[in-house]
Amino acid sequence: LLLLLLLHCAAGHSFASVKPWAVRPRAAATALPGTELFFTQRLDHFNHQNTRTWQQRYFLNDTFFIRNPNKTTAPVFLCVGGEGPPLQPTVVITGDEHCAWMVHLAQQEQALIVAVEHRYYGKSIPVPDFTTPNLQWLSSQQALADLATMHQYVVSRFNLTPNNKWISFGGSYPGMLAAWVRLKYPHLIHGAISSSSPVQAIVNFQGYNNVVAQDYNATVVGGSPDCVNAVRSAFAQVGDLLTDETGQHALRKLFNVCGDGNSLQHAKNQMVFTETLSSVFPAQTNDPACTSPACNIQKVCSIMQDSTLATDPLHRLQQLVATVLGPSCINADYNASIAYLNDTTVAGGVGRIWTYQTCTEFAFYQTCDPNSACPFTTKPHLNTLQSYLDLCEFAYGISGDQVEASVAFSNAFYGGWAPAGSRIAFVNGQIDPWHAQSVLQSLPAEPALWVPGASHHAWTHIPRASDQPEVQEVRQEIATVVQQFLDAALD
Repeated sequence: LLLLLLLHCAAGHSFASVKPWAVRPRAAATALPGTELFFTQRLDHFNHQNTRTWQQRYFLNDTFFIRNPNKTTAPVFLCVGGEGPPLQPTVVITGDEHCAWMVHLAQQEQALIVAVEHRYYGKSIPVPDFTTPNLQWLSSQQALADLATMHQYVVSRFNLTPNNKWISFGGSYPGMLAAWVRLKYPHLIHGAISSSSPVQAIVNFQGYNNVVAQDYNATVVGGSPDCVNAVRSAFAQVGDLLTDETGQHALRKLFNVCGDGNSLQHAKNQMVFTETLSSVFPAQTNDPACTSPACNIQKVCSIMQDSTLATDPLHRLQQLVATVLGPSCINADYNASIAYLNDTTVAGGVGRIWTYQTCTEFAFYQTCDPNSACPFTTKPHLNTLQSYLDLCEFAYGISGDQVEASVAFSNAFYGGWAPAGSRIAFVNGQIDPWHAQSVLQSLPAEPALWVPGASHHAWTHIPRASDQPEVQEVRQEIATVVQQFLDAALD
């Protein structure tokens, strides 16, 4: 429950000194690559009676473009911002986490590089606070319209023509947007590379933890049947102990749970506790080359299968949790864990933003249901769909029926697993649980690339010598696809 939501409250957001609704001067055309720029954007693209505007942050790098002797046909590469930490100036220089390979290709193609921050994230804040009425303009549709408007501005600024073909890039939610901006604005965006993009919204996302189970069984990253069985056994023991007061006391002592002796008596606290334990199992973040203890699947499995640490899986799980989380006690207080959803300030309320988008567009609620392959605690049934829907009601007054309807609309609007577009490449990694909701089989004019052993859009990261061969290979496949897209005639 809380893992998905808290993931988007990552450190690095800093809004306290920003007043984004104040008008900023437009940067000169000769700004250095990576200079922080701001663009006057409409608040509501779909209500022309609303004339309010705000300042959207973006970055440009024309270093390669100005060297191109054929500027009338030079491409434009668009790095789409999303829900993560704020964009950094390096996004158009190194590409950072989402667009590093795009920057590499831009140098080869002598392309103009544009990176646009998503509304409501980073420094692109269109409202003075995050109260629920002020979140009504937060949606993927508004974000796509922002990109279309930014397209018009860049075309005018650089005197571009339709022969300057635009290719959009992104990973995860930005990957969804990269695909959808091509889908919904095909006259503006010529092609898209959509990495690790769960384009099929879903309310009860059982598939996420089903894939996690497959990951810990995957020998390609150090998993095994013995490993996933040890994980299941440990969490089954946790579930058994949670059913009575004696077992709850034993768990509190074993895992150093904060609070009084009653802290694990309540089901919602038990849910927070079990999800804290499951959070130490990397899947979408798996990095085979990492060096710190328990930092990847192979290292976690080594602990979970090491009988010299402890004779039973439960005590090996305790060793793993202590290794990852350190000596501090585990806070299993449900009310404390959701308090961030009540913070409506710009400085402290960033946790409300992505949670709101899940409630109003995509859901993606990563449950651990008894009828699924989830390797964590399923009995008692704690990580339920209702536990997520309760948050939507608690934070925004959005009912479960409204969440269901919003997800159905998103899939109808964008096409889900079957988007009726062209020149959109979907790239997914085997170890990434989000691939369960992405396009895995090629569609007409929409190639799908599969990366064995790879985690969440690992190929979009800055290349390293230690990268898996499969990640290095798919980068070359992406380069070929981009060239094919650029060679294709205009629609």
